[in-house]
Amino acid sequence: MASSSPILRQLGCFRSLLKPQPQPQPLLQSPLNRRALSTVYSTRPTPKPLPENLPEQFIKQLPLHLRPKDPKVRRPIPPPPPSPCTKCKDPVAAVEEAQLAVLDPTGERRALFDYRRSPRSVKPGDIVRVTFKNGDPFNGVCLSIRLRGLDTSFLLRNHLTRVGVEMAIKVYSPNVESVEIVQRAQKRKRRARLFYMRDPKHDMGTVENIVTNYIRQKRALSGKKRAPVKGRK
Repeated sequence: MASSSPILRQLGCFRSLLKPQPQPQPLLQSPLNRRALSTVYSTRPTPKPLPENLPEQFIKQLPLHLRPKDPKVRRPIPPPPPSPCTKCKDPVAAVEEAQLAVLDPTGERRALFDYRRSPRSVKPGDIVRVTFKNGDPFNGVCLSIRLRGLDTSFLLRNHLTRVGVEMAIKVYSPNVESVEIVQRAQKRKRRARLFYMRDPKHDMGTVENIVTNYIRQKRALSGKKRAPVKGRK
């Protein structure tokens, strides 16, 4: 088969250029960029009621939104139970007051350690003597007072056999029989927590001598004599 000459190839390319090419549509006339001046919304057609007495097999073949709906029946809703918040808005405070009425019916302990309101209460720096129902009494300097309602406590520090000892005592504990102020602080302390007294420079040491003198004066004023020790005349 004879190959086509280069002249015919050039004519073939020229013919393709002479063919009319489709002109591109303008951008504004494209279907994606057409903008309508107004839009008319058709109203939703009203559903036609189904004929009565249709067989159940025919109703099950209908889609769910075309099935006849059962008439709405209003069921009686019982009222909610009475809330305990209407009677007692703060149950924790109510329980705390009830416990305080049992543990401290006269309110002496509360007034004795409410140093923010009562001027005659125990303050940090005072020497306090605590007597227990079970056990020996404990004397010491009050380092801090922790006001927490039923959990109110205070910290005492003393020296026993030349060793510093601290004891945290619950104010409303049933084991606490009495709390006495042996000696007031000479000056009002500028701090609420006297933890600096643990240092040897500021440590007060033992307070047994001060407590012993307090007990002697108390017995002399009350007229009670010291019980004799067995084996002595």
